[in-house]
Amino acid sequence: MGKLEQYFKGEESWIKYSNLFGEDWTNSNFQLKLLEKCNGKLDIAKVIFYHLGENSLKWMDSNVPALDDLTPLECLNDEKLINRLKECLHRFP
Repeated sequence: MGKLEQYFKGEESWIKYSNLFGEDWTNSNFQLKLLEKCNGKLDIAKVIFYHLGENSLKWMDSNVPALDDLTPLECLNDEKLINRLKECLHRFP
């Protein structure tokens, strides 16, 4: 499978995209757990929560085929893989 990070359009594009998802963020206990799991990356946590809601925490530990079977949690440990995760999230319907 091709590495999604090669298609990452850059940080400016990601910021525009992630800024669309702030309205549902309320700093609830669930969202704060997700933010912690996302290593404090609020932009990523907001997008994940918007798309997956109450399934967000479970998804963070799931092997995702679009991430070459890495977990989103694993992707957060490497800048190249963070870009892979961002591109994957950008492609969510």
